[in-house]
Amino acid sequence: MKKTEFDLNGPDTIKLSWLLSNGQVFMLSCTNADKTINGIITACWITPTSHDPLLLTASIGNGEEGTEAYRFCHSLINETKEFGLNIPTTELTEAILKVGTTHSNVVNKFSEAGLTPMTGKKISAPLIKECFMNIECKVIISYITGDHTVFVAKPVAAFMNEDVMVNGKFSDKYHDKKNRVQIGDLITKWNMW
Repeated sequence: MKKTEFDLNGPDTIKLSWLLSNGQVFMLSCTNADKTINGIITACWITPTSHDPLLLTASIGNGEEGTEAYRFCHSLINETKEFGLNIPTTELTEAILKVGTTHSNVVNKFSEAGLTPMTGKKISAPLIKECFMNIECKVIISYITGDHTVFVAKPVAAFMNEDVMVNGKFSDKYHDKKNRVQIGDLITKWNMW
């Protein structure tokens, strides 16, 4: 589907903030400085933290390899200070499960999960074409909070499928929680309850 640019300085920015703050699963995409490793991580601890300016936080595990909190993508985000925030629908549940159970330094998650990299406008990290919205983010500060790092990021560009906004509102197809993956859905599929 064709993508259109979302105006991050326009009157609908607060609606975007609301759309992002409902407990859904995201896929963060990232790369290293040389662009030789492209990473994707399944992430749920993402939330808007300011409307003006629009700022988001992403909490990513920073543990050592072999520990529960190890996330290879943490090192990529820490190196480049940027990431793509990609919002999937339930149609991508299997891809999300694959992305969430491997490390980007071991497998190519794009090919493994059947996802298509899409060139960003303002960041080096690839975005995920199959997601209905893609937000390019630049990290402005980070905080270590135990076994996770909270990256505070400013969206610098955003793109969405052309049917996401209808008459100035997010369409039901995209804001209805039934059409987006929630963390409980993944925990059930991973049999972690």
